[in-house]
Amino acid sequence: MLHLDTPSDELLKATRAHLVQRGTSLAAFCKENGFVRQSVTLALSGQRTGPRARALFAEFLARVRISA
Repeated sequence: MLHLDTPSDELLKATRAHLVQRGTSLAAFCKENGFVRQSVTLALSGQRTGPRARALFAEFLARVRISA
């Protein structure tokens, strides 16, 4: 089961798939919205879990939902 509040590889894959369905890519979305793709990838996959990564995780997912 996919939990949107828990970083994981599955969440990263689902986010990429969602963006592709919308006609963009993770890299393009990050560039358009001022995110560093590598940092987003590490935060979404759970490879980075510090306070800045958690804040980036929350802000990125909120931005993806708003622009849907």
